[in-house]
Amino acid sequence: MKQKIILDVDPGVDDSISMIYSFLSSSLEVKLICVTKGNRDLKQSTLNALFIVENFAKQPVPVVQGSSSSLKQNDVPLLNVHGKSGLGDLINITNVSSSTINKQGYGFEEAIFDCVKKYDDIIYVCNGPCSSLAKAIQKYPEILQKLKKVLIMGGTYSGIGSITPYASFNMYCDPDATQIILNSIEYVRFSPSEIGLSVFLNKQLLDKWSRYGKYGSIVKKLYTGYRDLLMPTDKLATHDLCSIMTITNPEFFQFKNVDVKINTTFGKKRGQTFFKDNPNSKHTLVWEADREKIVKHFDKLLKKAK
Repeated sequence: MKQKIILDVDPGVDDSISMIYSFLSSSLEVKLICVTKGNRDLKQSTLNALFIVENFAKQPVPVVQGSSSSLKQNDVPLLNVHGKSGLGDLINITNVSSSTINKQGYGFEEAIFDCVKKYDDIIYVCNGPCSSLAKAIQKYPEILQKLKKVLIMGGTYSGIGSITPYASFNMYCDPDATQIILNSIEYVRFSPSEIGLSVFLNKQLLDKWSRYGKYGSIVKKLYTGYRDLLMPTDKLATHDLCSIMTITNPEFFQFKNVDVKINTTFGKKRGQTFFKDNPNSKHTLVWEADREKIVKHFDKLLKKAK
């Protein structure tokens, strides 16, 4: 049976890669995509998500436009690491005919609530800032009767941040939202920055995949114009891809149970994460990843994709 997920993204190159992987995986069924402001502004991120769904989803997937701000309205600079539009430098978004499911009186909080209510054992995947889910929990706390598992791509266990010396981008964007989720959800898994950095791609892999067909080709195009500020220019991080794979292929990773603390102050260490080993905790940290197996698995999936 496929694992049902809600995918919360801020496309963004690596978010788009995780969407494409989710559509191709035989282990996943994406029931809702929520777009949250992060890598790009909300309007551009939403357009990017609709483009990816319209062109690469195997079946229709509803897209809802999510939160346009963090819980405490703090401004976060847009980093120029995802290309001009957020989808690298080679993709020109044209002819997007689909639209979001937002309408008067029905926004992302309602969409999240309805989706969680409808499906048992669904996993909420935050591959962007956690603002939309936190606001949905605040508005509809009855969500917590059914939503028990959340996966968050973000944080750092080494203490080396990307947007600041202390914090990863997603955590810095809205640590208050992440704290609400930690306080509310029984099982929270963190896939930190170190994992996506360790499972890197290179030009040789992208050139190989570009010959596989439209799915491999789009992966190469997306990565053209993308870089992680903590990586050398010849290596490309896979943050959101690894996050999703911890659901489909947990055997590729090592996990440990941890207590989690997040700096929610507005000081220079805002968004800093602290993970402390605790075998009795229900929250988990992705600790290590097998790059060879992950790359091989993605290669196989792209090669057979039609």
